[in-house]
Amino acid sequence: MKIGRKRKGKAEIPTSSMSDIAFLLIIFFMATTKFDVKEGIRIVLPQASAQGSEKVQTISLTEKEMTRMQITSDGMLVINKEAPRQYESGELDALIQEKLLVNQDMIFKVITDREAKYNEMIRVVDRLKAARIEKISLSTN
Repeated sequence: MKIGRKRKGKAEIPTSSMSDIAFLLIIFFMATTKFDVKEGIRIVLPQASAQGSEKVQTISLTEKEMTRMQITSDGMLVINKEAPRQYESGELDALIQEKLLVNQDMIFKVITDREAKYNEMIRVVDRLKAARIEKISLSTN
């Protein structure tokens, strides 16, 4: 009788625990990764008044009390009633300082067109914040 030899099995990498290892790696990276939190613009909003208890007052402000900065859809800036033009950051800083010389308590109203780029409004508000302006009004049309 002939005795057969045992054939040696082929070398294989066990894949039964591969999914467990992948799952543990995913959990490890999720637990140790720090995500950046994007902060928005810090704006202090006034308290809302109760509708029935207080009367609404309408105040009209002159150019000595308020500067109107309108951002058009193509990124141009209109200061009060001047012609629209592009302002560089240095020019905008000089303009803000000039307005503050007229009135230290100047209110700056930033009106942004709905079609304007968000970046343009941020640039104007950043320049106002850099000049330490606290009285800023934001609106869109």
